[in-house]
Amino acid sequence: MTRILTTILLITFGLTSFGQIISVDTLFIPRTEKFSNAQNEKLKFPVIKTSNLQVDKVINTDLKNRFTNNEYPDLTTDSTLIKWADGIIYLDFQVTYIKNGLISFNISAEGCGAYCTSWSDYYTYNYLTGQFVTIDQVIDTAGHFKNQVISDKNRQYEQQKKELKEMLLDKNAELDEETYNWALEQYENCQKEFTLNSFALYSDYLEIIEKCYLPNAIKNLTPTIELKYKYIDIKKDLKIKN
Repeated sequence: MTRILTTILLITFGLTSFGQIISVDTLFIPRTEKFSNAQNEKLKFPVIKTSNLQVDKVINTDLKNRFTNNEYPDLTTDSTLIKWADGIIYLDFQVTYIKNGLISFNISAEGCGAYCTSWSDYYTYNYLTGQFVTIDQVIDTAGHFKNQVISDKNRQYEQQKKELKEMLLDKNAELDEETYNWALEQYENCQKEFTLNSFALYSDYLEIIEKCYLPNAIKNLTPTIELKYKYIDIKKDLKIKN
Protein backbone atom coordinates (compact mmCIF):
# COMPACT_ATOMS: atom_id res chain seq x y z
CA MET A 1 0.00 0.00 0.00
CA THR A 2 1.20 3.46 -0.77
CA ARG A 3 1.15 6.08 1.92
CA ILE A 4 0.91 9.70 0.84
CA LEU A 5 1.14 12.74 3.07
CA THR A 6 -0.04 15.86 1.29
CA THR A 7 -0.83 19.28 2.66
CA ILE A 8 -4.32 20.30 1.53
CA LEU A 9 -5.21 22.52 4.47
CA LEU A 10 -2.84 25.12 5.79
CA ILE A 11 -3.80 27.46 8.60
CA THR A 12 -1.12 29.89 9.69
CA PHE A 13 -1.30 31.84 12.89
CA GLY A 14 1.60 33.96 14.06
CA LEU A 15 2.37 34.95 17.62
CA THR A 16 4.79 37.83 17.97
CA SER A 17 5.79 36.87 21.48
CA PHE A 18 6.42 33.21 20.67
CA GLY A 19 7.13 33.27 16.93
CA GLN A 20 4.81 30.27 16.65
CA ILE A 21 3.57 28.96 13.30
CA ILE A 22 1.03 26.14 13.17
CA SER A 23 -0.34 24.20 10.21
CA VAL A 24 -2.61 21.20 9.76
CA ASP A 25 -1.60 18.61 7.19
CA THR A 26 -3.77 15.80 5.86
CA LEU A 27 -2.73 12.17 6.07
CA PHE A 28 -4.50 10.17 3.36
CA ILE A 29 -5.28 6.63 4.47
CA PRO A 30 -5.83 3.88 1.85
CA ARG A 31 -9.13 2.05 2.06
CA THR A 32 -9.25 -1.68 2.61
CA GLU A 33 -9.97 -3.60 -0.56
CA LYS A 34 -13.56 -4.50 0.38
CA PHE A 35 -14.46 -0.79 0.64
CA SER A 36 -12.27 0.54 -2.18
CA ASN A 37 -15.32 1.54 -4.23
CA ALA A 38 -17.55 2.65 -1.35
CA GLN A 39 -17.01 6.37 -1.83
CA ASN A 40 -14.90 8.60 -4.03
CA GLU A 41 -13.54 10.64 -1.15
CA LYS A 42 -10.32 9.55 0.49
CA LEU A 43 -9.93 8.85 4.19
CA LYS A 44 -8.34 11.93 5.79
CA PHE A 45 -6.72 12.36 9.18
CA PRO A 46 -5.16 15.54 10.62
CA VAL A 47 -1.46 15.92 11.36
CA ILE A 48 -0.57 18.95 13.47
CA LYS A 49 2.65 20.80 12.70
CA THR A 50 4.17 23.58 14.77
CA SER A 51 7.66 25.04 14.66
CA ASN A 52 8.62 22.66 17.48
CA LEU A 53 9.21 19.02 16.52
CA GLN A 54 8.86 17.79 20.09
CA VAL A 55 5.48 19.48 20.44
CA ASP A 56 4.42 17.95 17.12
CA LYS A 57 5.31 14.47 18.39
CA VAL A 58 3.44 14.96 21.66
CA ILE A 59 0.26 16.18 19.96
CA ASN A 60 0.16 13.71 17.08
CA THR A 61 1.02 10.68 19.19
CA ASP A 62 -1.60 11.57 21.77
CA LEU A 63 -4.19 12.27 19.06
CA LYS A 64 -3.80 8.97 17.23
CA ASN A 65 -3.89 7.04 20.50
CA ARG A 66 -7.01 8.84 21.71
CA PHE A 67 -8.78 8.46 18.40
CA THR A 68 -8.01 4.73 18.07
CA ASN A 69 -8.54 4.01 21.80
CA ASN A 70 -4.84 3.25 22.19
CA GLU A 71 -5.14 0.20 19.94
CA TYR A 72 -1.62 0.42 18.50
CA PRO A 73 0.31 2.67 20.93
CA ASP A 74 3.78 1.78 19.64
CA LEU A 75 3.11 2.29 15.92
CA THR A 76 3.42 5.51 13.92
CA THR A 77 0.28 7.42 13.04
CA ASP A 78 0.10 6.21 9.44
CA SER A 79 0.81 2.56 10.36
CA THR A 80 -1.75 2.72 13.17
CA LEU A 81 -4.49 4.14 10.97
CA ILE A 82 -3.86 1.72 8.12
CA LYS A 83 -4.43 -1.16 10.55
CA TRP A 84 -7.26 0.56 12.40
CA ALA A 85 -9.19 1.67 9.30
CA ASP A 86 -10.45 -1.78 8.35
CA GLY A 87 -14.18 -1.28 7.92
CA ILE A 88 -13.96 2.53 7.76
CA ILE A 89 -15.69 4.07 4.76
CA TYR A 90 -15.47 7.73 5.79
CA LEU A 91 -12.87 9.75 7.69
CA ASP A 92 -12.42 13.52 7.67
CA PHE A 93 -11.76 16.44 9.99
CA GLN A 94 -12.55 20.11 10.51
CA VAL A 95 -10.50 22.74 12.32
CA THR A 96 -12.83 25.11 14.17
CA TYR A 97 -10.52 27.30 16.25
CA ILE A 98 -6.89 28.35 16.33
CA LYS A 99 -6.02 31.21 18.65
CA ASN A 100 -4.12 32.10 21.82
CA GLY A 101 -2.11 28.88 21.83
CA LEU A 102 -5.12 26.61 21.35
CA ILE A 103 -6.26 24.55 18.38
CA SER A 104 -9.68 22.87 18.39
CA PHE A 105 -10.92 20.42 15.76
CA ASN A 106 -13.19 17.46 15.24
CA ILE A 107 -12.75 14.16 13.42
CA SER A 108 -15.77 12.44 11.86
CA ALA A 109 -15.84 8.79 10.83
CA GLU A 110 -18.17 6.08 9.60
CA GLY A 111 -17.47 2.39 9.99
CA CYS A 112 -19.37 -0.58 8.59
CA GLY A 113 -19.72 -4.11 9.89
CA ALA A 114 -23.13 -5.72 10.21
CA TYR A 115 -24.37 -2.11 10.30
CA CYS A 116 -22.81 1.25 9.51
CA THR A 117 -22.18 3.64 12.39
CA SER A 118 -21.04 7.25 12.20
CA TRP A 119 -19.58 9.42 14.95
CA SER A 120 -17.52 12.55 15.65
CA ASP A 121 -14.80 13.10 18.23
CA TYR A 122 -13.66 16.51 19.46
CA TYR A 123 -10.15 17.60 20.44
CA THR A 124 -8.46 20.71 21.77
CA TYR A 125 -4.69 21.03 22.23
CA ASN A 126 -2.30 23.66 23.47
CA TYR A 127 -0.02 24.01 20.46
CA LEU A 128 2.69 25.74 22.52
CA THR A 129 3.12 22.84 24.96
CA GLY A 130 1.48 19.96 23.07
CA GLN A 131 -0.84 19.13 25.97
CA PHE A 132 -4.40 17.92 25.53
CA VAL A 133 -6.83 20.51 26.90
CA THR A 134 -9.79 19.54 29.08
CA ILE A 135 -12.98 21.55 29.54
CA ASP A 136 -12.06 22.66 33.08
CA GLN A 137 -8.93 24.31 31.65
CA VAL A 138 -11.10 26.42 29.35
CA ILE A 139 -13.95 27.38 31.67
CA ASP A 140 -14.92 27.07 35.32
CA THR A 141 -17.16 23.99 35.45
CA ALA A 142 -17.76 23.99 39.20
CA GLY A 143 -20.50 26.59 39.43
CA HIS A 144 -22.75 28.80 37.34
CA PHE A 145 -21.72 27.58 33.89
CA LYS A 146 -22.21 23.90 34.76
CA ASN A 147 -25.63 24.64 36.22
CA GLN A 148 -26.59 26.58 33.10
CA VAL A 149 -25.53 23.77 30.78
CA ILE A 150 -27.37 21.13 32.79
CA SER A 151 -30.50 23.29 32.84
CA ASP A 152 -30.32 23.85 29.06
CA LYS A 153 -29.68 20.16 28.47
CA ASN A 154 -32.68 19.07 30.56
CA ARG A 155 -34.95 21.64 28.93
CA GLN A 156 -34.01 20.45 25.45
CA TYR A 157 -34.43 16.79 26.33
CA GLU A 158 -37.90 17.49 27.70
CA GLN A 159 -38.74 19.22 24.43
CA GLN A 160 -37.41 16.25 22.45
CA LYS A 161 -39.53 13.88 24.55
CA LYS A 162 -42.56 16.07 23.90
CA GLU A 163 -41.94 15.93 20.15
CA LEU A 164 -41.46 12.16 20.33
CA LYS A 165 -44.85 11.87 22.06
CA GLU A 166 -46.42 14.00 19.35
CA MET A 167 -45.01 11.61 16.75
CA LEU A 168 -46.62 8.69 18.56
CA LEU A 169 -50.01 10.43 18.44
CA ASP A 170 -49.58 11.41 14.80
CA LYS A 171 -50.97 8.60 12.63
CA ASN A 172 -48.92 9.81 9.67
CA ALA A 173 -45.65 9.50 11.61
CA GLU A 174 -45.91 5.69 11.72
CA LEU A 175 -44.34 5.44 15.17
CA ASP A 176 -45.65 2.48 17.17
CA GLU A 177 -45.77 2.38 20.97
CA GLU A 178 -43.01 -0.21 21.30
CA THR A 179 -40.60 1.91 19.27
CA TYR A 180 -41.68 5.01 21.16
CA ASN A 181 -40.92 3.38 24.52
CA TRP A 182 -37.57 2.15 23.23
CA ALA A 183 -36.57 5.62 22.00
CA LEU A 184 -37.86 7.27 25.19
CA GLU A 185 -35.71 4.95 27.28
CA GLN A 186 -32.66 5.89 25.18
CA TYR A 187 -33.44 9.60 25.64
CA GLU A 188 -33.67 9.21 29.40
CA ASN A 189 -30.43 7.23 29.58
CA CYS A 190 -28.58 9.89 27.56
CA GLN A 191 -30.05 12.67 29.67
CA LYS A 192 -28.98 10.93 32.89
CA GLU A 193 -25.47 10.01 31.69
CA PHE A 194 -24.63 13.46 30.29
CA THR A 195 -21.22 14.95 31.12
CA LEU A 196 -19.43 18.19 30.21
CA ASN A 197 -16.30 16.40 29.01
CA SER A 198 -16.69 16.76 25.25
CA PHE A 199 -16.48 20.29 23.83
CA ALA A 200 -15.39 22.36 20.85
CA LEU A 201 -14.11 25.90 20.45
CA TYR A 202 -15.27 28.15 17.61
CA SER A 203 -14.41 31.72 16.69
CA ASP A 204 -17.09 33.30 18.88
CA TYR A 205 -18.60 30.51 20.97
CA LEU A 206 -17.97 27.37 22.98
CA GLU A 207 -20.04 24.26 22.31
CA ILE A 208 -20.60 21.43 24.77
CA ILE A 209 -21.07 18.26 22.76
CA GLU A 210 -23.93 16.00 23.75
CA LYS A 211 -23.58 12.55 22.23
CA CYS A 212 -26.74 10.46 22.26
CA TYR A 213 -26.18 7.54 19.91
CA LEU A 214 -29.31 5.48 19.31
CA PRO A 215 -29.36 1.91 17.94
CA ASN A 216 -29.39 1.74 14.15
CA ALA A 217 -33.01 0.59 14.07
CA ILE A 218 -34.18 3.88 15.61
CA LYS A 219 -31.30 6.12 14.55
CA ASN A 220 -33.78 8.41 12.76
CA LEU A 221 -35.20 9.35 16.18
CA THR A 222 -31.88 10.68 17.53
CA PRO A 223 -32.56 13.76 19.70
CA THR A 224 -31.13 17.12 18.68
CA ILE A 225 -29.37 18.80 21.61
CA GLU A 226 -27.40 22.02 20.99
CA LEU A 227 -25.42 23.59 23.81
CA LYS A 228 -23.67 26.64 22.36
CA TYR A 229 -22.47 29.59 24.45
CA LYS A 230 -21.04 32.84 23.12
CA TYR A 231 -17.80 33.85 24.80
CA ILE A 232 -19.19 37.29 25.56
CA ASP A 233 -22.03 35.69 27.57
CA ILE A 234 -19.78 33.40 29.62
CA LYS A 235 -16.75 35.65 30.00
CA LYS A 236 -16.94 35.61 33.82
CA ASP A 237 -16.34 31.86 33.81
CA LEU A 238 -13.83 31.66 30.94
CA LYS A 239 -10.22 30.78 31.68
CA ILE A 240 -8.94 31.55 28.16
CA LYS A 241 -8.53 34.84 26.30
CA ASN A 242 -10.77 35.74 23.38
